[in-house]
Amino acid sequence: MTSLVEFYDQGGEGKHFAEEFVQQAHSGHWETAKDHWTRIVEHYGDSVEELETLPPKKARQEAEQLALALCKTLAQVGKCWVCIVG
Repeated sequence: MTSLVEFYDQGGEGKHFAEEFVQQAHSGHWETAKDHWTRIVEHYGDSVEELETLPPKKARQEAEQLALALCKTLAQVGKCWVCIVG
């Protein structure tokens, strides 16, 4: 799984996502944002039935892409799925 630090270090869109997810959705708390990012990716990996038919590496990549789409959208308005659902 790509970490928030790795996204940040990519620069460009990756850096922008990491900054929004940490700053706007988690008030600058990197550890909370890191934990929530991990939990969201794991949730997709465990919950999306279509991923079960894929090889493990591909399933992890797809789970991360799904999580990224959700997190990018919510972070733009200062929200986080884990913070919302508890």
